[in-house]
Amino acid sequence: MQTFGYKIVEKSREEIEPVVNAAIAQQRPLEVGLYFGNRAAWEFIRSSLQEASWRIPVNTHLDHQRLSLFSIAGLEEQLHQQLIQAQEIGSSYSITHIHNLPTSQWPAHRKALVEHLTRQLQVLDGVCAEYQHPVYIENTYHNLEFYRWFFELVERLELRYIHHCFDIGHAKIWSQEKLPQWFLWLRELAERGFSIHFHLHANNGLADQHLSFTETEVSGMNSTDSYTLKWDYFEAMAELRDHFPDSRKVFEVKPWYALDNMALVMQRLGQ
Repeated sequence: MQTFGYKIVEKSREEIEPVVNAAIAQQRPLEVGLYFGNRAAWEFIRSSLQEASWRIPVNTHLDHQRLSLFSIAGLEEQLHQQLIQAQEIGSSYSITHIHNLPTSQWPAHRKALVEHLTRQLQVLDGVCAEYQHPVYIENTYHNLEFYRWFFELVERLELRYIHHCFDIGHAKIWSQEKLPQWFLWLRELAERGFSIHFHLHANNGLADQHLSFTETEVSGMNSTDSYTLKWDYFEAMAELRDHFPDSRKVFEVKPWYALDNMALVMQRLGQ
């Protein structure tokens, strides 16, 4: 089973058509961002996936600008709409963010944050249960300690439909921990029964650029750095392949780089 896949958004049929066709032809996972609502793009995605002779693994990314975890209570109708849309294309789970901005890190506010997130998580888990459709919470503006704490909360609440999406580029920008530290925690999280989804892309350490590895190969940025430490970026992806063999690993790069990016990474991984 192929576990390295592509991500698209429903914004422009012309941009995404080669990527959707490649995912189906190569039998690779496909992630669909439900952000723009372009009818022509959506109809192409829906018809392509429904008519394909090969059923590929599909997941969706919710519109996190409207449906981040932090404000999900009260937006159940919109959440229902996106989960119905997700299941229309055979999505087995969806992804969202905790918030569109960093949450408070002050210890004095932790109790209030627990109470607020508990309410939001229970609402989200309840809606997910209606559809048997998990939602994976993606790391964004917080460090590793925050996500340790967050998933301990999920565990204490005994929620069944909340899992984790690890974004390799976000961790480089917004946390102080190094990639090997994140990988150790991800393995621990998986051992505790959580499923993991991966977002793969590159940046220069200054901003969340979502660069393809073909772009950073040209600029020499795929070698070891202060974030990856003992690995270059291809070795890091090999670690993910070997330690998370069943997890989907999706490249979040611009669609016009997507095919060349996949070809380069697969060549470097010997696949």
